[in-house]
Amino acid sequence: SSDRGEKFRSRLLSVVETCKKRQLSPIRVISTIIAAVVDKKDYSDVFGLMPA
Repeated sequence: SSDRGEKFRSRLLSVVETCKKRQLSPIRVISTIIAAVVDKKDYSDVFGLMPA
């Protein structure tokens, strides 16, 4: 129950809520982000927020 852990939890819940609002799969979005971080690559606009 550290400050760092609480920040992580808060951010993760924010991602999940954003996915729900945008009708996206939270697991798919989080998996995409994690894979990109592990591979040290940029990840796409996973929430579809950038103009086309």
